[in-house]
Amino acid sequence: MKLNEKKFFELAKENGFESADLASNETSSLSVSIYHSEVDSLTDNNSYELVARGIYKGKMGSVSVDNVNKNSPELLIREIKRAASVVENNDPVFIFKGSEKYHKKNVSKNIDFSENIQEKVGILLEIEKKLLAYDKRINEVVTVGYQASSNHFKKTNSYGLKLSQKMNGYTYYAEVTAKAGEEVRTGFDIFASLNENEFNIDKFVENVAKDALSKLGSVQCDSKKYPVVLNQDCVATLVSFLINSLNAEDVQKHTSLLEGKLGRQVFSKKFTVIENPLEKNMFFKYFDDEGVATNKKYLFKKGVVSTYLYTLQTAAKDGVEPTGNGYGQGSKASADVGYVVVKPGKKSEEELISQIDEGVYLTELQGLHSGLNPHSGNFSLQCAGFMIRNGKKAEPLALITVAGNLINVFKNIKGIANNLKLVISNQMSAPSIYVGKLPISGK
Repeated sequence: MKLNEKKFFELAKENGFESADLASNETSSLSVSIYHSEVDSLTDNNSYELVARGIYKGKMGSVSVDNVNKNSPELLIREIKRAASVVENNDPVFIFKGSEKYHKKNVSKNIDFSENIQEKVGILLEIEKKLLAYDKRINEVVTVGYQASSNHFKKTNSYGLKLSQKMNGYTYYAEVTAKAGEEVRTGFDIFASLNENEFNIDKFVENVAKDALSKLGSVQCDSKKYPVVLNQDCVATLVSFLINSLNAEDVQKHTSLLEGKLGRQVFSKKFTVIENPLEKNMFFKYFDDEGVATNKKYLFKKGVVSTYLYTLQTAAKDGVEPTGNGYGQGSKASADVGYVVVKPGKKSEEELISQIDEGVYLTELQGLHSGLNPHSGNFSLQCAGFMIRNGKKAEPLALITVAGNLINVFKNIKGIANNLKLVISNQMSAPSIYVGKLPISGK
């Protein structure tokens, strides 16, 4: 049953609300995984969430429900008033009237969740079989899985704003272990796209298997400063932490690493980062959770800090326009970004590495939340990768630690590769980057 929105907004007005809004999210998903050639998990989920908000006596009240009926408008109004009455702070609250222009695109496709599950299971079984046959050192396929999802997000308010967006995506993932003697290493890969037809089984199998096999024979390097090349995953991880420092709320609270640096040259001129939530991919979003239109924009342009990220509340405090980065339902949004691209260079990764006689190529960074100080930018992280010898990748490395400072890493860039890779977990496409010398602790 759908909520009677007209009645809700009429009741909001009758009850003295300054304004009100509704945000609903309908999600459907199908997921299946196998283990040892048997279906390990099969789920077909449908979920619904409605968040209703209203400004009552200068306070924002919010309530969330997972189903609605004919009595819901009255219930929501009553609960919003109750929530607003217990708010003690005097922070300004806003319900957005709407942007002048929205860049709406249709990027979704209809997903038939009644499609042949056996066909998907067959694909997963084929992946498992090919992984085990790839190399005799692949001793275990930990999991192989598939997921299809469809999401419909709507936002309406008492000012007449009506926004709607549908999104869908497909995902395959697999994890294996490889063994040589007593040494065991793990390999993993994930494929995600708007278009399931882009999935290539053989390429996917190769990626998963090579990720595990390449780590066999790992050693520790000598402890000293090395020229370091970060692969795409490491770059995406560190850039994500750097972007967090653009949160205007942290700037206003004087806890941001980038406070006072807006418009200043802070990083290498080779370093450019763009947020583009309007890119036609599975992260497309033409409005944020507050209803503000999103736009393509520079976060860092040739090393210059180009913008802070504003919600309605933080924008009002600084007297600027919101940037379309307000995310999260409820009474208060937090600043975040959509799809991000780190601008690639012109050289291949091999050409970057060829410049280094002895160095380290890093492929994994661990312990970010405990090992990286977001206020100072200093970090000390367990990592893994490969030695670089005579301009080529050599033996794998494990149980080593890299230290440094986030600002200095991107200030001292020596070169950026042209090998853009979509890193799903960070919603970012990033290239490998040669970041100069960093202290590596090993044996």
